[in-house]
Amino acid sequence: MLQALKQRYWHIRGRIGKWINPPSISLTPGDWLEDVARLVPDDQSLTLVDGGAHTGDMASKFLAKLPRLHVHAFEPNADLHDRLTHNLAGVPGSIHTAALGDRTGTTEIEINSSPMTSSLLPTSSLSHQYFPDATELSETRSIPVTRLDDWAQDAGIEAIDILKLDLQGFEKQALEGARKLLRRGVRCVVLEVNFAPFYEGCSLFGDVDAILREEGYQLFNLYNLCTHRPVNHIGSADAIYIPRDRWEQLIADNAGDNVRLAA
Repeated sequence: MLQALKQRYWHIRGRIGKWINPPSISLTPGDWLEDVARLVPDDQSLTLVDGGAHTGDMASKFLAKLPRLHVHAFEPNADLHDRLTHNLAGVPGSIHTAALGDRTGTTEIEINSSPMTSSLLPTSSLSHQYFPDATELSETRSIPVTRLDDWAQDAGIEAIDILKLDLQGFEKQALEGARKLLRRGVRCVVLEVNFAPFYEGCSLFGDVDAILREEGYQLFNLYNLCTHRPVNHIGSADAIYIPRDRWEQLIADNAGDNVRLAA
C-alpha cells in the first residue's frame, strides 16, 4: 500500500513538473494556414490531397480558408474512418483507408496508444523517452498502401494544387511515390518534417528537402518548430514548399519593399 502511494506521488509530481516546465515547446514565425491561403488563392476549384488525414481536422482547417476545395483524404487507420467520413461529409472528393508510400500493395502499420503516433515505422527509443504515454504499441495491422502517382492515374487526376503529408516519418516514401505529380506542378506542399529520429528509419528533413529541391521546389518557411528540453534540440516542424519559379517571382515582386524596410 505504501509503495503504491509513493508511486502515485511521484507520478503526480512528474506531471506537475511537466506542466510547470514542459519538456517540449513549439515556436512559429507565423500562421501557416494564412500563408497557404495567400500562396494558393481561392479563385477556382482546388484539389487537396491529405495524406495522414486522421479525423479530418487539418482538412477542415484548409476548407475554412479555401471552401471550394476538393479533398482526397488518405488515412490508413480504419478506426478513424467513421469520424473522418463524418467530418468531411458533403465535401467533394474521396476518402481512402490506405497509406501513401513508394509502392502500391500492402504493408503493416503499428497502431499506438495515441492514434496520432501510429506509423508504418516502428517507434524509436527517442519517442518512448519523450512521449511514453502516446507511443505504446497496441497492435500491428496489415493495410493497403498506394503510390500517389498510381492513384492519380487510376482516378484520372492530372494535377493537384495542395499536397499535405503528416505520415509519422514516412514522408520520404510518399514523395518518392508522387514524383510525377510533383513534376506536373503542385502549387503548395505542406508536410511534417523530422529533425530527430522519432521512428526507426524515418525520413529526416534533409531527405524530404533533397527530393523536393530535385523536383524544383523551394522551402518557403518552417512552422511549429518543436524544441525538446533539457537538451534544447529541435525535434520536428511543419514545412511549406512551393515551386522554385513561384518563390523567385515572389522575391522579385517584393524587391522594392525589401529596400524600403532596409532603409
